[in-house]
Amino acid sequence: MAADKQAQENELRAIIDQKLASLVRELADANWSFDEVVVVIDAVLEAKWLPQARALQAARNSGSENFVSDGNEG
Repeated sequence: MAADKQAQENELRAIIDQKLASLVRELADANWSFDEVVVVIDAVLEAKWLPQARALQAARNSGSENFVSDGNEG
């Protein structure tokens, strides 16, 4: 199982790397410098995406592992 999960993670990393490389090239063609693009990508990840992902992970981790929904929560 661990090898399969690692293979999936490697595949996802490769896809994201390819997409980011395409984005950086496209923005370079539009006269944005590599440094500008990378700094802004990092800023967007830090400001928006990472806090949301961390909050969702914390919410998942705070729930009971044996929780079974009866459909009436909330």
